[in-house]
Amino acid sequence: MSRALNPLSGPTNQFNVFVFVSYRPYASGGPMKDTLLRLFPALIGAGRQLHSLDEGQRAVANQRPFLIAVAFACVIALLVSPGVFSEGLFLLGLTLAMLSRLPGAVLSWQTFGPLLYWLIPLLQFAAIAALRAGGGDVLLGLSMIAVFPVIWLAWFARHPAAVHAVNFAASLVIVWLPIFLDQDRLTVQTLAAPLLIPVLLWVVGMFTVNVSQSIDAQQDELRIKDEELREAVAKSEEHAQLLDAVIETVPVGVVVVDAEGNDKLMNSHQRKLHELAIPEDVPDPREDQLLIFGRDKTTAVPAPERPVRRAIDGSSFTHQLIWMGDHHRRRALSASASGMKDSADAPAGSVIVFNDVTELVEALEAKDGFLHSVTHELRTPLTSILGYIDLALEETESMPSSETLNDSLRVAERNAIRLLALVSDLLATASGPTIEVRTADLAVVIRSSLDLARPQAEAAGITLVDGAPQALWGVFDPDRMHQVLDNLISNAIKYSSAGDSITVEAEEEGGSLNVRVVDTGRGITEEEQIQIFDKFFRSSNVRESTIPGLGLGLAIAKGVVEAHHGAISVDSAPGQGTTFIVTVPASAGA
Repeated sequence: MSRALNPLSGPTNQFNVFVFVSYRPYASGGPMKDTLLRLFPALIGAGRQLHSLDEGQRAVANQRPFLIAVAFACVIALLVSPGVFSEGLFLLGLTLAMLSRLPGAVLSWQTFGPLLYWLIPLLQFAAIAALRAGGGDVLLGLSMIAVFPVIWLAWFARHPAAVHAVNFAASLVIVWLPIFLDQDRLTVQTLAAPLLIPVLLWVVGMFTVNVSQSIDAQQDELRIKDEELREAVAKSEEHAQLLDAVIETVPVGVVVVDAEGNDKLMNSHQRKLHELAIPEDVPDPREDQLLIFGRDKTTAVPAPERPVRRAIDGSSFTHQLIWMGDHHRRRALSASASGMKDSADAPAGSVIVFNDVTELVEALEAKDGFLHSVTHELRTPLTSILGYIDLALEETESMPSSETLNDSLRVAERNAIRLLALVSDLLATASGPTIEVRTADLAVVIRSSLDLARPQAEAAGITLVDGAPQALWGVFDPDRMHQVLDNLISNAIKYSSAGDSITVEAEEEGGSLNVRVVDTGRGITEEEQIQIFDKFFRSSNVRESTIPGLGLGLAIAKGVVEAHHGAISVDSAPGQGTTFIVTVPASAGA
């Protein structure tokens, strides 16, 4: 039922509540006051909550303020002029006032709502007019009781224009009826004198209509907002359930922290991983007490370098390898973090993902161990073979007619040397580079590598150019840097053709030693550049060609450079040559 037809809301309800609240401060006193306080709520109907009444009872209760005002008027009349109770119009007014309660109590608001909306206030207007006419000049203020039907009509206004007209007309009838009944008093002055009351009641009605319409609009807006909020909450709950399902399904640990570092979300997989990091004797450890170790499995990762702390500090990273847990339950985890921003583009936290890569790391360690063992076992007999070939070559040089034998031995020596180089690369890859730094001249290392590669380059018709300065001193491992340059120059020769050139440049800049190996060969695609420093990587074109190699040279070079706390990069394009840039600190080991 709309509010316009619903007696459950409106100013009369509020009046009941006001009366009920207003008398409570006087709830202490003698027996007489206690008796009055018990009787007064029952008299005005405030002793029971309106929501506990049925619809008809509520309609009756909403008319009680009007009846209370009429009752007070009767009390005043009884005290001032009891004779008015013998006036027919006054008694008619009392009868109409009592009858105004009847329709709302008897008829159904669901069925007769529009009729009751007009009938009840019209009966009240008629009652007030009769009381005013029958009371004469004794009850001059009785006209103001009309404020109740005025507010009734205005509050539930379905047709504001009609309401304003009825309110004004009824108010005029109330103040003019006594004048028209007494023809001796009927003058322009007597008709104009009480006009302020209808005008005031009309203004009250207009104000009430405006307030009612404003409240209706606010209620409609609130209802729409409430529906939108319910839909938003439902969608939010749906998204939350979906998010929970997703993060509980993915086989990785997920933890979300806010900008202050407080955990906001953590899936069950991450909780299990976190339990691994808790020491047995420390049930509630601090960050620096968690069992988190580096790649060597024994060195604890410093608290500022741990994944969660790095994420809280605002870092975004991928694939940080850590070991978590004691030696009985230790797991290898690859941690990645990505920061979040709020609507103002301010840091709002971070998402950290932990991927259990224990099996992968152990498989790689097993592979490296296997390579180390195999290459070590191969290196020893190869060294022995080369030694005996050298002895055989020395002995055959003094023998007559040994040219064919010498050629055969030299072929065997070259292949053994090549095989030993491959085995050495495998061994270096498996064991990792060991750096022993000292003060050395990088220019000398460059020229030595160029001289070593010159025979191979000349045989292929490739020109080697020394672009290094006369001297370039620094603190580094010259043997390992020699290995880096050998691999880069050898790689450039492999992927260049007759007529191409290879230039090695070097300089010191900003406390770093920079080396550039530039060739004019076939070049490298962008896709291949992404994987070019990976172990055993060889492009599809190279695999289909006769170019030898295992794809370890650049991986070894990268490992040596990074062991010097440096960096290596590549710049290339198909058909435009390739440039490898090596940068190491001038005092790498200082």
